[in-house]
Amino acid sequence: MAGRPRFLCGVVEGFYGRPWSVEQRKLLFQWLKRRELNCYMYAPKDELKHRLLWREPYTEHEAARMRSLIKAAQEQGVEFVFAISAGQDMVFSSAGDRLLLQQKLRQAQASVANEAYQELGQPSIFLFCPTEYCSSLCSPSPSQSCYLLTLGQELLPGIGVIWTGPKVVSQELSATLLEEVEGVLRRRPVIWDNLYANDYDCRRVFLGPYTGRAPGLMSRLCGLLLNPNCELQANFIPIHTLGSWFQSELGSCARPDRAGMEITVALRDSQGPQKGAYSPQEDTYSPQEALELALLDWVAEINQQALEPGGRAPGHPSISLKGGTRLQPGSGGQQAGSGPTEPLTAKEARSSPTAPVTPEEARSTPMAPVTPEEARSSPTALVTPEEARSCPTALMTPEEARSNPTAPLTLEEVRMLVELFYLPYHHGSQAQHLLEHFRWLWANSLSVGVPAAADDASGGTRWRGRAQSFQRLCVQICRLHSRLVSSAGRALLYDLHRYLWDIRNVLLAASAFVLWLDGHLLCDPDPKGTWGSCFGWCKSITAPTLLGRDAEPWARRGGLFGELQALLPVGNSCDLFYHPPPLFPSSQLYLLRPLLPPDKAELYRMCRESLDCDPRVAEILVAHPDLLGDRLLGSFLSLSPEYTFVLEDEGGPCGYAAGALCAEDFLQQRDSNWLPATRHKYPRDLGAGTPAPGQDALEEALLFFHTEPLAVPLPVLRRFPSLVQLGTAPRVQDVGASRSLAICLLSALRANGSRGVFCQVLVCRSATLVPHPAAAVTTGRLT
Repeated sequence: MAGRPRFLCGVVEGFYGRPWSVEQRKLLFQWLKRRELNCYMYAPKDELKHRLLWREPYTEHEAARMRSLIKAAQEQGVEFVFAISAGQDMVFSSAGDRLLLQQKLRQAQASVANEAYQELGQPSIFLFCPTEYCSSLCSPSPSQSCYLLTLGQELLPGIGVIWTGPKVVSQELSATLLEEVEGVLRRRPVIWDNLYANDYDCRRVFLGPYTGRAPGLMSRLCGLLLNPNCELQANFIPIHTLGSWFQSELGSCARPDRAGMEITVALRDSQGPQKGAYSPQEDTYSPQEALELALLDWVAEINQQALEPGGRAPGHPSISLKGGTRLQPGSGGQQAGSGPTEPLTAKEARSSPTAPVTPEEARSTPMAPVTPEEARSSPTALVTPEEARSCPTALMTPEEARSNPTAPLTLEEVRMLVELFYLPYHHGSQAQHLLEHFRWLWANSLSVGVPAAADDASGGTRWRGRAQSFQRLCVQICRLHSRLVSSAGRALLYDLHRYLWDIRNVLLAASAFVLWLDGHLLCDPDPKGTWGSCFGWCKSITAPTLLGRDAEPWARRGGLFGELQALLPVGNSCDLFYHPPPLFPSSQLYLLRPLLPPDKAELYRMCRESLDCDPRVAEILVAHPDLLGDRLLGSFLSLSPEYTFVLEDEGGPCGYAAGALCAEDFLQQRDSNWLPATRHKYPRDLGAGTPAPGQDALEEALLFFHTEPLAVPLPVLRRFPSLVQLGTAPRVQDVGASRSLAICLLSALRANGSRGVFCQVLVCRSATLVPHPAAAVTTGRLT
């Protein structure tokens, strides 16, 4: 056993997408050394000369850069393995192609050790990735695959074979499967582990602990290389916990027989002296214990990066309006800036696990339970901006947050981040709670509909308690987004912001939609009724598909974001409104909710302040402050307030989304009831006596109320039965918040049966007081 090759354990840069930079790879080498991992494979799919243009030699500049990278790896004690993907278009019968491949490999490997390869005859490390590289690709099975049998017979013994496990992205690796693969290949495979690969889904990233690999696998392997997230900063915990697994495997004696003991000793001896986090006495790897240790180190790494020169990202700060108090973020746990945290012992780590919970556990232990008395005293209570600031789970008091808005991220904040983006087949506990709350509220929402069941007071109380818990969790996650923007370093922020931004946006809509469900859902007791039956059908078409155990993770599109979005009535049609994240992230906190009675005055003020007008028009607005608000929002607030949502920041309402479920009825009531009352409020001769410079503008504004509105074509009303209108203040720079407004309104309309919406296009004419409706409308289907 003394001659056993070194076990390769580390990272393969093998994903599709933008390759890492040289500086990122050098940081990776430091992480690998810190965790006593020993290998890095260079195999970025989108590096042209690795794959598409593999025949082209590297330029002198490119070769020099490769040599510097190899040297950096060697300085950290990391084995550098160069890979080339020539199989896409290589003509295997062509002597010329074989010669080109040989020349390319010579050039890449020369800087490592020319003499060791001897024309690449018998290099110490030579790995081959077969076409059938996992069990699901083998026909009919690995042990009966003619292709693998041929490889096992024909490949030279010194050539290693890459294997990914039962699937491309394997949830588990077992000794039984590896024994089968070893038998057919006549050698132990090298695992290319895609557990954290996220290049198949732009909405997912994986931050959880290394898991699903049975103890004692090393005796069946020649190596294990992790193909991680495309975003380097997302890989700290995967690499950290992989290192813990590796040290645990080296230190374990899982097999009691003498042969197994000899194998383990040989594995340990081939790696040299070990000083990992796991001692030989702690011979079983625990993903949760490893995660607790990794979290502590990652918090320190995150905050250290933020302190480095140029570490902060040039984001848009939270805007303070009219001296208002900033909505400051925070989360639960310990005080920020309280100094380094002592590492957790194995016992302490076990006492505070972050393991994912099952749906049954989530249902039996809902987060932040609310008593019936609390729920009755504040049914489905809105979390106001003031309550968000003073949330009991906040790490920092409002005063501390205002005095130091860029305080370091805390352990509990980073823990929540990890649990939102856990693993491809599992959610973290807080994400699981979030989904379970939303699913339960969605499934039981008819208990708080209109009209409410007479004998269902206890059901409504329970529903409102769960709704309150769900909303508070949403607030914590929205504040986490703000904290990440304010406190994280540039590299981490740019790698992770878009994922957390997506979650923040969908939770803004989901939280407001849950609040809206309390009392606004139409429940027709007649089974043939329009709204009740349509609502049931709506839920069935947007429910997430239940996938079998054999499904690859890319079937679960979007991860937590996708599951939350699928639970909204508009489902995945939300993607029609997709907009990329802002180039400069904003830490502004937003609250999205249904309309409240005091909102009218604030919304009218927002309408006035949003108008870019000349001084003459401004004078008119002072004299008639409701004029613009009545024009834009008056009919909706009077006739359809139940379909109006408000976006709020620290300065008050800053956006609205208003709708009418049945536009035909709405327009008839507007023309027959609302307009006559408004004409009485704004008579045609109201402009008499106005100074000449502003009289024309006022008369034009009054003309809107005294002119018959343009008729909407009947075919439009039949196919697109609902009317919508949205508006935001100029200070709302985050397009995600505006998108959430639209999704929330569309979800409410869809939940009550709407199959499509339209909006009137408003054309602003220069120097006028109000916009005018154009002859065209914009439509959209909700099916």
